[in-house]
Amino acid sequence: MTTFDVLALFGILLVTFAGGYPPLFRRKTDGVDSYPGGEAFTSGIFLALALVIMLPEATTLLNKAWHSDFPSASVIAVLFFFLLLSLEHMVAHLRLRMNDESQLAAPIIPVVMVFMIAIPSFFMGTALGLSTKALKWYILVAILAHKGSAGFALALEMVKSRLSPRQRLGLYSGFAMSTPFGIICGSCMQGYLVTSGPMPLIKGMVLAMAAGTFLYLGTLHELKQAPLITHCTCRRNFLWLLFGFGLTVGVRFLLGVH
Repeated sequence: MTTFDVLALFGILLVTFAGGYPPLFRRKTDGVDSYPGGEAFTSGIFLALALVIMLPEATTLLNKAWHSDFPSASVIAVLFFFLLLSLEHMVAHLRLRMNDESQLAAPIIPVVMVFMIAIPSFFMGTALGLSTKALKWYILVAILAHKGSAGFALALEMVKSRLSPRQRLGLYSGFAMSTPFGIICGSCMQGYLVTSGPMPLIKGMVLAMAAGTFLYLGTLHELKQAPLITHCTCRRNFLWLLFGFGLTVGVRFLLGVH
């Protein structure tokens, strides 16, 4: 692991636990802080990372590995997108099924949410570990923005459930470690793949899954509460979305020129 990866790992852990601290360790959890401009900006970064950077690179690597022009990277990204969408719908159906007030606090909802959010978090970390140093900064910004807000929402759901404080902390710690574990895996894969044959295939598949992850996070994550639907209705936040997208595309252009 590089020095940047180590610092990013601890920075992500710090932001994740900071996001979950108010619901987990304070009695009063009313009044959710929202940063619509920041969330719109992050959505723009997610979309650019997915469609302009990761998916084209994954397509090149997989076409090289399989000696084919079939858009396998796009298929993998869309399938992973569908997987995340199905998990989120599963949570939504659980909420509808448990509409009795005494059953709303069932522990199954926060448990499923942990897995639902931890899976994309892991692949975001893996993408960071596999990426070039210049791109790592933008992936890190996107991860920090996501982990803080997602951690707050997840911790809030845990507090509303019948989970004990120890169970909440254990589940939340598992969620917090998902991205650092992904960074470690990505860094180890990077070192191994450089000296081995299957580098284009494995790296291409990981980047394709990461592209599907970022595409989902930038569009449909949280379904009806998705930033593209709730926050981009005003001109200012829509401009933040375009700025995040344009900034990331510009960085990709400069990297290509360099």
